[in-house]
Amino acid sequence: MRNVCLSVILALLLAGCAAELVLEKDGALAVIPREDRTSKHLLVDAMVNDEGPFRLALDTAASISVLIDSTAETADVQLIPGKRVLLRGMTGSGTYPAATARNISLGELAWEPPLLAILPDDLPVARHMDGLLGTDFLGQYAVAYFADERAVRLYPKGIVEGSGFRGWTSIPLYEMHVGQSGATVLVFNVIIAGERVPAIFDIGADASLMNHRAARSVGAHVRRGTSGVTGATGPTIVATELIFWEIRVGAKVWHRRNFLVADFPVFEALGLRRRPAAIAGLDLFRGHDFIVDFAGERLLVREARHRAK
Repeated sequence: MRNVCLSVILALLLAGCAAELVLEKDGALAVIPREDRTSKHLLVDAMVNDEGPFRLALDTAASISVLIDSTAETADVQLIPGKRVLLRGMTGSGTYPAATARNISLGELAWEPPLLAILPDDLPVARHMDGLLGTDFLGQYAVAYFADERAVRLYPKGIVEGSGFRGWTSIPLYEMHVGQSGATVLVFNVIIAGERVPAIFDIGADASLMNHRAARSVGAHVRRGTSGVTGATGPTIVATELIFWEIRVGAKVWHRRNFLVADFPVFEALGLRRRPAAIAGLDLFRGHDFIVDFAGERLLVREARHRAK
C-alpha cells in the first residue's frame, strides 16, 4: 500500500477568526542533515520550545506548519481557545485545534510561528514524523536540497541568477489560490504526450498523483485501481499506477516517472475536479538537486553530481 500521508494542502480557515550566491559553497544560513535517509519524505531535526529534537517533514504544499499532539504536549505548545484550522488533505479534510509555540529551531535558525495546527496521534501521518514545516516557514528562505549531500540548506530569500546556477534548469512557479480561504499553493506545468497539466509542487508527498481527467487528456487508459493511498486526514483510496516514459517540465525532460491516478478529494477542494490536474511529489525529483526560489517564483533543478556527465 502506498502512503501519501503528508501531501496536505493546508487551506487556512480559522473558526471564529476573521546578491549572487554560489550555493554549493557559502552563504547558507543553516545546513540541516536529512534524517532517516530511508524515508521518502524530507525529514529534518528541529527543536520546539527548546525541546526535542523532533522529526519534521518539509512540505511546499502546506500553507501552515503542523505538530502531532504528543509532540505539542512534550514541547508545552499552547492551544488557542476557540480556534481551529481546516486541513484539506489528499483523501479527506478536517478541522483541528490551532496553537502557538514560543519558537521552532533548525540549526542556528529560530522561528516564532504565528500559528500551528495540531493533529491527533492516531492519524496516519503520526506514524512517520512528529510534524511538518509548511510555506509559512519555508517561504522565508530559498530552500535547497542536494541529493549527494543529503542535507537541506536554507539561504537568504531573494537569491538572483548568477554563475552559481550554470547547469541548472529554471522552472517557473505560479500561485494557485485555494478556495475561499486566501491560501495559495505553488504550481508548475507538466507536459505529457504534448498535453499541459498543472501540477502542484509538493515535496511533502512521497508519490506523484493525477486525477482521471489528466490521465485521459494525455491518452492514458486507466484500469481498475491497484494501489491503496492513505491520506493524513481521510480514508484509504484505491488508485491506478501509471508509468510515463517521458515528461517535460519547462526545458527539463524526465524519463520513466510514475503517477497514481484517482479522483482524490484534494482536487475538488482546490477547485480542480473538472479539469486536468496533478500533484508533483518528491519522487519526481529522484536523482536530482533542487532549489525552491520563493522570491524569484521558480524552481531550479539539475542532475545530482554523481549522475551528471
